[in-house]
Amino acid sequence: MDLQLTIQTTHLGFDYDIELHSWHQKLCAYRVFNNTKRKELLEGGLGLGLNFITQFALGDEWLAQIPEQYISITNAFPEHQYQLLWLAANSEQAAQLLLMRPLLLVLICEQYPIDNEKALTLSQLGQRDILSELGYDNSKAILKFIDKLTLKFDRDIELKLLKKLLDKRMCRYKVFQHHQVINYLTISLDNRYPFLTCTKLGHAIANDKSIKRGPLRACLADTIALGLALGINEPANRIGQLSSFDELERLHQQWIDQRNDIERLEHRPVDADAPYPQLIASEPNFVAIDNYDALINEGMTQKHCIAVYHNRIVSGHYCAFKMDHPQRVTIGVKVNKRIGILELDQIKGIRNAIATNETQELVYAWFERVKKIYKQGYDH
Repeated sequence: MDLQLTIQTTHLGFDYDIELHSWHQKLCAYRVFNNTKRKELLEGGLGLGLNFITQFALGDEWLAQIPEQYISITNAFPEHQYQLLWLAANSEQAAQLLLMRPLLLVLICEQYPIDNEKALTLSQLGQRDILSELGYDNSKAILKFIDKLTLKFDRDIELKLLKKLLDKRMCRYKVFQHHQVINYLTISLDNRYPFLTCTKLGHAIANDKSIKRGPLRACLADTIALGLALGINEPANRIGQLSSFDELERLHQQWIDQRNDIERLEHRPVDADAPYPQLIASEPNFVAIDNYDALINEGMTQKHCIAVYHNRIVSGHYCAFKMDHPQRVTIGVKVNKRIGILELDQIKGIRNAIATNETQELVYAWFERVKKIYKQGYDH
């Protein structure tokens, strides 16, 4: 039975609707011009996935005629889904290719998205000939590389990176010959940090699914920049020798400490030895930072930039405290000496982390108490 569906593209501003025929009719599609009812064969793909078809009255039945495994494979490529299925419906060889190495069909559709006949002709070639015709390397190694891929293709960038690796001018895919599997993180890291590919750290990162890409990229970029700033010989090679992300973070912190030590010696302010004004008394769990060196150490310990407040603290316009329990935090208090007012400025954990609710409540209670004491002293 030939189930036909009509996609009313005239509602989107086109001067035609699209008529889709069933799997048994080779998924033929036509543009149907409303004014004349003239039909014109659709030469290429639709440019969108078929999931929208379920909204039609016969949509589920229409989709059910297509082999389920074909639908499952092509769902990852919505832009080319119709064309991929059209190729499978019109060629047994293309259908087999869709099951065995669907990426080859996808690359064909990438090259000829509006030319089904050219895509069909290419799909009849041998697999290495297909790659050659598309401008990619056509060695046996490239097919082995494709078979190692575990990409889900849920990001547009995945296909772009893959096409770049397959380019016969560079043959970058060859650097992965010793990988057992190749996932998105592997090729993404190679694109941004090629020096990591085939290193201990590169393998460790690619196989650690718990690592978040954002923090990883930030840590890598910062560590490289630190290494260059410190004059480390070939910092990229040093990084590549690491065995885990934890080791990378430790090296990152080590180089931060080295940089801070250098800056501390080279840029020590002239009033660094002056004691800080004790505007708010220390308490066991709220310890006032009372000199420049203690301020620098607080910043290094907590990995933040509290040290930039030195000038304001030494002039009596700011106070800094450290708190150990229930959370290790740094507390900053603004001081308005003119009117005798204190203002709680910040409560920051390590790396500027937000304080827990419990910590905040304790700090607020402490601050309300010392604020009243300071005000009373000012008034008298």
